[in-house]
Amino acid sequence: MKNLKKNNNNSIPKHQDGLIPNQIPTLFIHGFRGGDYTTEKMVLASLNKTDADDFLKITVNRLGKISYEGTWTNNKHPLIQIVFKDKFTISQIMSYWLLKVLKDLARNFNFKKYYAVGHSLGAVALTLMEISASNKPFLPKIDKMVLIAGPFSGVIGLGDLPNINRLNKDGRPLFIGFTFMQLMLLKKKFPKDVDVINIYGNVNDFSNSDKYVSVTSARSIGYILKDQVRSFNEYEILGNRGEHSQMHDDDEILDAMTTFLFN
Repeated sequence: MKNLKKNNNNSIPKHQDGLIPNQIPTLFIHGFRGGDYTTEKMVLASLNKTDADDFLKITVNRLGKISYEGTWTNNKHPLIQIVFKDKFTISQIMSYWLLKVLKDLARNFNFKKYYAVGHSLGAVALTLMEISASNKPFLPKIDKMVLIAGPFSGVIGLGDLPNINRLNKDGRPLFIGFTFMQLMLLKKKFPKDVDVINIYGNVNDFSNSDKYVSVTSARSIGYILKDQVRSFNEYEILGNRGEHSQMHDDDEILDAMTTFLFN
């Protein structure tokens, strides 16, 4: 990853050449027990795709305080890596902090739309955040969203077991946990003018999972979004490349992500 200069006063650094109009930034959000290393290759692949020379890293500490390092660039797609110091934060708290970050960015930069990528629990938190943002018309609107290995209906051993839960013909899981119930009850608040891709893994063993998140759990978000958003597409990654912690670094996924976002 590129070397970043720490911005000690915690204000958002602006590019020395000023900002161009109609920028569309992209947010990268890691999951449970993740960190900057989780989204490192995503950011680097996006740097290459957009010909950007730097990115902005936002760190949220255990009390929700935001600090910044790096640069909000003056190209079409500034890249924003979001890191939670508390690696064991639940999705509802992550969602609250993501909304705080979005508000802070909106106060400092004149952008109307943005893209976002969430891996694992970050994908769940991102989806919850978009629902929370629906009643805040002053905020920028999401335009494209990439969900990777999201445990929308539990993780294996915690709300889910291999081959126990199933999707019915409408895509709804037979067994529903608290977070999925929250998403289901509030699904109409999710913004409609969004293109979404949902990427899930299957290591091709008896579990029908990426070893941590079952195919059922990852695909259950389709029940929430597929009839709500502008477009919704799914991609399955099979074999060792579909292992949960491998997916955020997989070349095929990175290519699909950057093509979807920036072409």
